[in-house]
Amino acid sequence: MEINNEQLQKLFELSGLNVEISDAVCEDINKALILIERKIDSFASDSLTVPAEFNILIVDDLELSIFQFNQLLKKVGIVPTVARNKVEALAELKKKKFDYIVVDLFLPDAQDGIELIDECIKLRDAKKTNKIIVMSGTDDKNLIEKCYKLGIDEFVPKSSNWHDQILKFITNSLTSKQHEDFFKYSINDNICCYTINKFNSRKHIDALIKDVTTSLYTGHTNIIFNMENVKIFDDEYTSTFATLFKMCDEKDGKFMLVKISDSVKNALADAFLDTLIPTFTSVDAAVSKIEQ
Repeated sequence: MEINNEQLQKLFELSGLNVEISDAVCEDINKALILIERKIDSFASDSLTVPAEFNILIVDDLELSIFQFNQLLKKVGIVPTVARNKVEALAELKKKKFDYIVVDLFLPDAQDGIELIDECIKLRDAKKTNKIIVMSGTDDKNLIEKCYKLGIDEFVPKSSNWHDQILKFITNSLTSKQHEDFFKYSINDNICCYTINKFNSRKHIDALIKDVTTSLYTGHTNIIFNMENVKIFDDEYTSTFATLFKMCDEKDGKFMLVKISDSVKNALADAFLDTLIPTFTSVDAAVSKIEQ
């Protein structure tokens, strides 16, 4: 898409970025677009983030990458800490423990990245941090091997979907555990099953939607809810099924229910969702239907 000088001037005015049109480069346009989107987000209630369950530090000097990754994490309820160079990163590491550190190898050169990784490894050995993920556009095998020899947990090439790859690594590396309200496990790369224990409060519903959102953004586009433990169901929350169905459908996936009680079945029928959301007597039957 081409943009003329008049449109460019308007773009900079809307963003508040002080740049002469004659001196503008592609990076300035990216910054302006980011600033405008942030202004729009500040007026939307949906832009409010949920406090993170774990701490993530992003170390990158490219504003566009920081913004894109921030947006993705925000959608799954994670608010990261951002550092733009080695000095800022080390300052943040002194303040608190981070469960995940995502480091751009070139800050602005590889030596800065290597030195920071080395410091992160020392902190991890002292149990002051956890997983270390390195991202870079380099294809230098010696440099990548050096990162692994230092002790990093994952190297992610900075391709078009690097944000999704990192989020997938983070969620897959978290140990599955029994929750008060649900238990999640992956059946394969695109099917995730939830055994639901409680479905009778807004707190439970919000936790489920947040977790399903994470699953969808990490490639598990088909979601199965095993409802065999839900004996009491309040039809006030029936609309949640419609929300989950829509979320999966937007990712070209399916949302299915397994072993539902009569109360859930009646609630689906009353809301005309029984013909929209398929139900099965077992998880295996639901998986077979998806794989057909």
